[in-house]
Amino acid sequence: MTTIKKLYSSGDTADHAYFIPDCTIYFYISNVDKYAIKGKNLIIGSTEIIINKLLGIDTKRLETVVSPCSQNIKALSTEKFINGLDTYSFIINTSTVLAQQVLQTNKILKSIFKNLHENEKLIQELSVKYYRIIDAFAGEFNKRRLPWMNEILKKYQNTINFKRGEAFSKSIDSITIDPSNELSENMVEYHRGSVICEENTRGEELYILQAGSIDVEIGGNRVATIDEKGTIIGEMALLLNEKRTATLKAKNDTVITIIKKDVLKETVNKQPDLLKKIATALAQRHYYNLLKIEAMNKSLIEQTLDKQETPGDNSAAKVEKLKSEISKIRNELSDAVYKKNADFLNPILEKYS
Repeated sequence: MTTIKKLYSSGDTADHAYFIPDCTIYFYISNVDKYAIKGKNLIIGSTEIIINKLLGIDTKRLETVVSPCSQNIKALSTEKFINGLDTYSFIINTSTVLAQQVLQTNKILKSIFKNLHENEKLIQELSVKYYRIIDAFAGEFNKRRLPWMNEILKKYQNTINFKRGEAFSKSIDSITIDPSNELSENMVEYHRGSVICEENTRGEELYILQAGSIDVEIGGNRVATIDEKGTIIGEMALLLNEKRTATLKAKNDTVITIIKKDVLKETVNKQPDLLKKIATALAQRHYYNLLKIEAMNKSLIEQTLDKQETPGDNSAAKVEKLKSEISKIRNELSDAVYKKNADFLNPILEKYS
């Protein structure tokens, strides 16, 4: 008879990770949202520890996790786990599990998203815009520390719209790194329009943007442009040998560092923070994916209740209110440009017009 062991429950303190030699582990986000990860040398429970200790965000466990392999589980203290991140095999195993968790929670999000009303989807998009305007403003405040800027921040940073937008934005943030000069031998130049990799092909390498910019295309449509030096692309393909989810093309003459899986350990010796950056970013994506799932499920419930309790589309009113809030922020920043001589805010206003 198989004995099921609960490793931890949602709401528990994140004080241990777990090493499991060979098993299938089951993760429960809610009664209906669940997934499993199967493999060897699994390191489970890293997300909240990384979020707490490396990113400084206080959080409890966000999932309930059970294992049918109760005899072979080794608990790792928080200190032992953090120290283990300096060991190549340990951080590779940690990153691989995190990549699988991101992949599985992405699938759950995609499924939930299909059932959302169009206005609920628009609320998410507007919330991201709301968050990014205030986050960009916070970046300017950190440079200048002007009291009037702090007053504006306090007004908007603690709102539900900001928190919702943060969750939806940070789950898709890029990973960036300051590339070591010792990686110059891995650099490749692509001329404008050149294809770097194609959607639905398998890849066992990741890329680091050194110069230029890259267009990201899905189904032949450009969905994003990457132009920040040091951006890491393709880490999921390298860790999981999954098919590429997008085609990458050089927007102009572009230089990229290419790191193949068979030289990854050698590369980490030259760029020691590479894998820790990747693990931290994957933990952040998983963490914010879990928050997004909770928020989207809440939207689905509210959507159903609105239909039962009130005629018409209540979410339309929420969209208009959020648009009004964003307009209010923009007006406040515009006033600051003229009244406070804050010309440094113009790029934010132009970007999020």
